[in-house]
Amino acid sequence: MMNILVLLQILLALCHGTLAEKMLRPKFKEIKFWSEEKFVSHKVTYDHADPHLNFSMEVHQELHDVDVHFEVRITNKLDPTYTTTLNTTLNVCRILNFANKSPVGRLIHGFMREYGNIIDNCPIPKGSYFINKFWWPEDPTTAILPELEFEIHYQANLLDASKKRTLIMNDHYTGEFTVQDVNNLKPGIFAMLPKTV
Repeated sequence: MMNILVLLQILLALCHGTLAEKMLRPKFKEIKFWSEEKFVSHKVTYDHADPHLNFSMEVHQELHDVDVHFEVRITNKLDPTYTTTLNTTLNVCRILNFANKSPVGRLIHGFMREYGNIIDNCPIPKGSYFINKFWWPEDPTTAILPELEFEIHYQANLLDASKKRTLIMNDHYTGEFTVQDVNNLKPGIFAMLPKTV
């Protein structure tokens, strides 16, 4: 009987180690954020243990028109000559109009809404907005990709009637995507589909 117990413990220990899956996940090295407190204040946090992002924002006065600007650089860790950069500016009000008019926009907006209180329309009313425990859908096939370093620079600008820009947010994130053994894989792409009641 004692031998069976020992064998069972060994099998459980071995099986526990094999339940982990390989996954390409980010490790943030630095998260810096700044807000123009006259208009807005915000905070971004990341939990490595149970990977998710938390974003909170307090709008102190109504924002009529906002542009967001992203600069993203992704570099292969083994060979930095393989680099991808993205530089784009998007208007928040146009994105929200898309979310209200398009089936794809409604799907994405509905998916994001499950994580908190998000902006619905423009002008953006004074109030509190947040996304808690957000994580994008994962798939273990990403473990075959090369490990990467990333740098993200995010800015939000308030536009007045003459389209003059006032910087209201300025964030900078750096880190790397590494292959990790995980036992808390977040659901794949089908998790984005609406849930039936």
